[in-house]
Amino acid sequence: MKRLFLFMFSAIWVSVASWARTGDDIINDLRDAKHAQYVNVGKGLMGLARIFTQSVPGISSGVTSLRMLDVSDCKSSVRDKFRKQVRELYTDPSYEEMMSSEKDDSRSVVLMRGDGQYVDEIVTVQTGDRNDVIVVITGHISIDDINKVLDETGYSSVD
Repeated sequence: MKRLFLFMFSAIWVSVASWARTGDDIINDLRDAKHAQYVNVGKGLMGLARIFTQSVPGISSGVTSLRMLDVSDCKSSVRDKFRKQVRELYTDPSYEEMMSSEKDDSRSVVLMRGDGQYVDEIVTVQTGDRNDVIVVITGHISIDDINKVLDETGYSSVD
């Protein structure tokens, strides 16, 4: 009986855990849709980009990849699926909302996931009549480095 209970609990836990969506999951799910525009800047190109980003050495050295998906020109069914998945991402407790703004029919949100000292993932989403775009930046970026850049640009620091 105990084994049956543990088996059932394990099966439920695995299926619930698989429901969790990440920014990368959304990109992987929709990047092959007709008229979707997908860009992946991996480790190699990020290394090359570091040469040109000397003004933000801490951040540029911590970023390992940048992925972008634009489904703005896709059919409405694809855009609706994108928006549904993004709404699920907004409620994921592993992400912290850093910024949100709404103007007319457009919404921009920046989410962050990390351990408090380092950021492992930054997800920027814009949805609206004209744009449905997600950008996922992954790496191991120090919050102190992010705050330095934000202070230089006049934005609020990350707590």
